[in-house]
Amino acid sequence: MKTKFLVIFLFSTILLTGCKSKTLNCTKNEEMTAGKATEKQIITFNNNKISLYEAEISVTLNDDYENYAELLLKSLEDPFKNFKDEKGIKYKASQKDNKIYVTFSGKYSEMSKDVQKQLGISDNYSLKEIKKELEDDGYICK
Repeated sequence: MKTKFLVIFLFSTILLTGCKSKTLNCTKNEEMTAGKATEKQIITFNNNKISLYEAEISVTLNDDYENYAELLLKSLEDPFKNFKDEKGIKYKASQKDNKIYVTFSGKYSEMSKDVQKQLGISDNYSLKEIKKELEDDGYICK
């Protein structure tokens, strides 16, 4: 009886954890002459494959550079303009005084191959591989 219970328990544990999703949260902070920038990448994996990709960029400009906020917002928007009409993509950019916010998210399965390629996730690498790549790029990942 104990053996049967143990086998059922182990099987159900393996079955449930195999389908479990995991989220990789990576952040990179940069101090610049003009201010401070924070980039976040939040990538959700199901069965060790990307299912959701999210990116957030926030910039706080020093008072001396506040007049350049609109110009900076436009330059941050440029790489994402091509994605605005893509299926499965959500994109938002805003500016308030000296603060700029850009958010981007998309379901991997709904993204076109071209969008996946432009984001650098077309090969749908594993969590371990993406974490290493982001950490090599200066992100701190949890």
